This record gives sequence, C-alpha cells and structure tokens, in this order.
Amino acid sequence: MIRLPLFRSSALSQRTRNPVLRAMLLTGLTVGTAFGLAGCAAPPLRLYTLGMPSDENSSQPNRPSLSSRAETVAVSNVVIPDYLDSQDMVVRRGEEIVRSPRSRWATRLSIGITDLIANEMAGFHPSMLITDQPLADAATMRVQVDISRFDVDMNGQATLDAHWAILPADPRKPLIRDRAHLTMTGPVTTDADVAALMRKMVILLADKVNADLPVSSTAQH
Repeated sequence: MIRLPLFRSSALSQRTRNPVLRAMLLTGLTVGTAFGLAGCAAPPLRLYTLGMPSDENSSQPNRPSLSSRAETVAVSNVVIPDYLDSQDMVVRRGEEIVRSPRSRWATRLSIGITDLIANEMAGFHPSMLITDQPLADAATMRVQVDISRFDVDMNGQATLDAHWAILPADPRKPLIRDRAHLTMTGPVTTDADVAALMRKMVILLADKVNADLPVSSTAQH
C-alpha cells in the first residue's frame, strides 16, 4: 500500500514562530494596510448654503416691532426643475449636467432659494412679516416663485428664467404676475465660486419680486 505524505505546516507558519520574523511580518502588514487606507481616503466633503443677508439688518436697535395689524407675506416653496432640486452642486457643460464630487448644498436647492428670497424681501420691509415658515393665521399675501431654468455653465455664464405671482388674500385686490430673464457672468473655478454666483442670481431675482410687492401706507412707516 502506498502511503501519502502527511500535510505539514507551511514554511510561513514555521517562520512566524521566530519572534524576529514574526515582528517583521506584522510590521509589513501594518504598513501595507496604512497605504491601502490612504489610497482609499476621499477628500473631505464641503457643504454650502446660498447664504442669508447680513446680520446687520437683524441687529439694528431701531428695528420696529411688529404691530397686531402688520401685513404678513407667506413665501411658498420655490419650484425649480427636478434635476436641480437636490443637494448636488452642478454646472452645465453643453447638454451634460456635471455634478461636483467634492461639494454639496446643505439643503435641497429649492429650500435654500426659498430661504434666501424670503430673507432678502424681509430686509426691505421691517414693518411686515415676510417668511417662508408656517404662520399662525392666514397671510395677507402669498408669493409663489417658479424657476424654469437656473444654469451655470463651465464658462461662468449664469442664466435664470423665472415667473412669479403675488396673490392677495382679499379677492378685491388684483393678482400680480411677472417674469424675468436674468443673466450674469462670474468665476466658476471652485465650488465656492459657483455658490457665490448662484447666490447673486437669487438675490437679483428676489429684488425683482420685491419690486412688485404692494406695500400699504401703514407698512411704509
């Protein structure tokens, strides 16, 4: 009968019994793991907001208190194209939408635009309550902004097309509708540049909407 040789421990296991060889092996594994982790590490993710108007407006000592008869304006959530309404920061390259691998918006873009428009308008009318937050009672007016296009291309050309409506609670008052086609150029070298350019565009749109807002004589004083 032919006997097969018994399986013996590998040379590697024999060597690892030697303390010096075992230490060298463990050191090699540790270094290899460190290099592997370093190669897989991604750059830190940056979060951006469209920002808010300067805190100087909200900290003015002479800022008037709201009276019980103050007009209230509810800014509805701004509608933007579906492909933009996320936390992705994107720029356009022809027909291609290029997403930033390093940066994101802190909130969905539609929410950030709504917040900025509401705060920009509120800064011009300290005697009115202009907000995108829920109100305790029915608002005097409601503002609805719809953005059909909001693109920033790789060359720094920004384009924004929007229309809006100001709807009074009083049916005897007229409904106000308007629209705007806005363009602007600026640097887009970094994601911070893109965020700053888009912020300027939204403020420009807010100023257009604000110009259509009817203001009573009591709210002007």
